Amino acid sequence: MNSADARRAVTLLPDNGTILVRGAGVEHHRSAFLFFRAGLGAERVDGGWRVPFRKVALTPLVLRIHDWLQASGYRVVAEGLADSAIERELARRRSFRRTAEAARGLKAKTQEFDFTRVEAALGEFRWSNERKLKGHQLDGVAHALTAINSANFSVPGSGKTITTLATAIAHLQSGTVDLLVTVGPLSSFEPWEQEARAALGDRLRVRRVRGNAASRRTYYEQAERCDVLLLSYATATADQSLLLDLCGRLSVMLIVDESHRIKRFRGGVWAPALMEVARHASVRSILSGTPMPQSGRDLFSQLNVLWPDGLLTGTRDAFASQVENQFETVLDRVDPFVSRTPKEALGLPPYRVVTHEVPLVGTQLEIYELIRNRFRKRLVDADTWLDKLNTLKRGRPIRLLQAACNPGLFNSSDRYYELPRLDDGPRTLLERLAAYSDTEVPAKSEAAIEIATDLVENGHKVVVWSNFVANLDHFRRLAVDRIGLPCFQIDGRVPAGTEGLRQDIGETQEEPGLDTREGIIHRFLTGDGPALLITNPASCSESISLHSACRSAIYLDRTYDCALYLQSIDRIHRLGLPADADVTIHILLATTRGTPTIDHLVRASLDAKDARMRALLEGTSLAPLNLSETPADDAEGALRDLEALLRFLLGEVE
Repeated sequence: MNSADARRAVTLLPDNGTILVRGAGVEHHRSAFLFFRAGLGAERVDGGWRVPFRKVALTPLVLRIHDWLQASGYRVVAEGLADSAIERELARRRSFRRTAEAARGLKAKTQEFDFTRVEAALGEFRWSNERKLKGHQLDGVAHALTAINSANFSVPGSGKTITTLATAIAHLQSGTVDLLVTVGPLSSFEPWEQEARAALGDRLRVRRVRGNAASRRTYYEQAERCDVLLLSYATATADQSLLLDLCGRLSVMLIVDESHRIKRFRGGVWAPALMEVARHASVRSILSGTPMPQSGRDLFSQLNVLWPDGLLTGTRDAFASQVENQFETVLDRVDPFVSRTPKEALGLPPYRVVTHEVPLVGTQLEIYELIRNRFRKRLVDADTWLDKLNTLKRGRPIRLLQAACNPGLFNSSDRYYELPRLDDGPRTLLERLAAYSDTEVPAKSEAAIEIATDLVENGHKVVVWSNFVANLDHFRRLAVDRIGLPCFQIDGRVPAGTEGLRQDIGETQEEPGLDTREGIIHRFLTGDGPALLITNPASCSESISLHSACRSAIYLDRTYDCALYLQSIDRIHRLGLPADADVTIHILLATTRGTPTIDHLVRASLDAKDARMRALLEGTSLAPLNLSETPADDAEGALRDLEALLRFLLGEVE
């Protein structure tokens, strides 16, 4: 050691519940005083400082001191526990930096990936040609094996599950991991089972962890090499200690599917539990087609599952500040660990959109005009433009969408959009509403029946979308009566897994006779001949694939929520379609006496949002969707949408 090194060397030594920090000059500088005395409550001692542990754990405290000393130009010499803590953390940081550099080089194409290991692994596990990896999936495997702990944020329908399975096989073959623990929504279980079965037959044992606490404990205790355990978020949270024991016994690859489900920036129980399990997993992977539904803050918990303890994010407050002020810096830091396949890379045939103008008639026309005029009167009575906007929002614009779709919706509440039953209107309106469902079929329902009849007569399976659950009930009854073919329905009342789930503790409760989403979809897709699936985008926007047998969709109504609309299209327009597939989207637009309705404003808004939203959902770049936490906010439109609707209602535009 030369004299300069000696002067700058500082020693850290644990001593009776404190850390002694000693080195020439370390106690004299003002910055040291601020850091040690003011920041850590340290006591000055001969040649340095004595730092109490207080309520801070030893390791993070030692590392905080280490990082400050190193940033201030000191060379740190640690002894005892301090040395062990620092070395473990420094080794982790070195691994992180090496991995980031390698992944960045792969993405920049300055280094190549050797697929020999992957080919050998897939060959050993007898990977089926039925699931032969496509080019973008091979790129995803290369990235995941280079980044080690990786995020696959590819467009929905690109094959993230099969890509992750191939990655896992490479890890299993090399001994990096022993088994997979996949945490996701219940609706994700069936796709994992299907893809594993198609690609690997029985070479992996896929098991749903379910039942009471004792039953679930047995799954973990009996877990062995080449198992895939499927857990819901609630189950993983309830079984955190059992998962930690499993990680201690076997090398675990932790996969968090639909990882935006743990996006909550503060609070919640799912994210903290998964972060703790992630610290003990050998390999970690997160999957989502929409990683930032609301804002860049949505990444914080996901990234801390990927690389625990803030390696990618820093502290919570620092991350929030960077998202607000330096988001490009955040994305650049995250980029080496993220793969994202755009939809254009999937080589899908384009889909057709066919619009149908549907005149409102009879009582529905009268009700729509009464609702519209009710809005107009309130708007005219408001003074300023801001008052008018606030009046419009308080009146709930979604009421106009209901009137254009099915006035019978006013006779029941809608919990999803927090809409009460309409019972405060003028007597004329309430009388018409009370008798409506018994006297008339809504115009768009009649039109949809005609379109659906034509499609099923030509042998098609058809998905019919509506945003209102009561309208799903209505249309299913109508379709059964008019068409007489199998009609299946999925909405929020139908459980997503093989049983209902108690979300508070993660235990399952058997509900005999209660159908499930995956069971309904299976029967719809595999049943002989044409059929209808009647559903809402909120229930079928994740982990649902209909394209194997269904290529036609009818929209009874659409809201201003462009993201949810495009995600619903992805259910039938996704990887696996043949090149000559005819995917057709039928859009119904109500008219009144030959003039446009709110449906036309929604169409104009969605068309205007389409390119930007596609870039966010389907492009190569990572960016937040800026959606609201409240479904009704997106459904009823942004400020520009409300202003256009306001002008429309006031007669300022045609």
